[in-house]
Amino acid sequence: MQKIRNKNFAASPAVAIDGKIELLHVDDFPKTGSHFSTYMQEEESLRQSFDENTSFFYTIENFDSEDVNSRQKTHAERGLANVSQEGDKFFLNRIVCIETAQKEDDLPYEDGFLVFDENTYLVVGSYIPRNYIDLFYENNAVICSTDAQTPSPIQINENSLLGRLENEIQSIDGQELALILTTNFTVESLQANSSPLLLSAKHVEVLDNNSKLSSAHVVARPRKTRPKNREAGSIIFNEKKKCLEFFNGIKWVRINTED
Repeated sequence: MQKIRNKNFAASPAVAIDGKIELLHVDDFPKTGSHFSTYMQEEESLRQSFDENTSFFYTIENFDSEDVNSRQKTHAERGLANVSQEGDKFFLNRIVCIETAQKEDDLPYEDGFLVFDENTYLVVGSYIPRNYIDLFYENNAVICSTDAQTPSPIQINENSLLGRLENEIQSIDGQELALILTTNFTVESLQANSSPLLLSAKHVEVLDNNSKLSSAHVVARPRKTRPKNREAGSIIFNEKKKCLEFFNGIKWVRINTED
């Protein structure tokens, strides 16, 4: 399942090429007209902050000049995306567009996204939506925060729980839950339980040849018919004959007890 993670601040310069948005090294920020060129490090870029399995809320800004003192924003877009890698190149994959803005309304749209002119330099960044409605992009989602002040939507899968695993709040299925509820946890929980343990299973078996069951009180529940799935060593209480019986592998034999 695709995860959505927010980050307070991550950005990369980009260029529109061959119908894609290629994310560039931070050294190319001066070509975009962004003030990020003075202090942004590659470690803080989108290329280094997100992978293909993690979506984030993005912004795209297009300026009419490289001069940060005189530039004007001409186009903007925000939505949900992820980062993919093809060889040594990184690309922004836009998933859904939330909002666009154009100064001159001169760019066309395709599938709801702005189509930028070829070789147009862009500033692409991450952001945390101010409108909480935007956070509920996925169905069956809740808002959580792994890092301080970074709310992110977590989609809960069918038959799953919300929990923290590997320092990340996420949807947890049965197998992942087993990693959290270790054998010691299960044993300690059973030891602490004083309520009746009722099982609807048709078959319960202890597999170890050296295993044993120990109790101060064992009940063979009375039954009117002998079980068809018997095997050697089976013991029942025959309600009609009012006696214990065991199956010796060939037939049922009465267990003689004192009157």
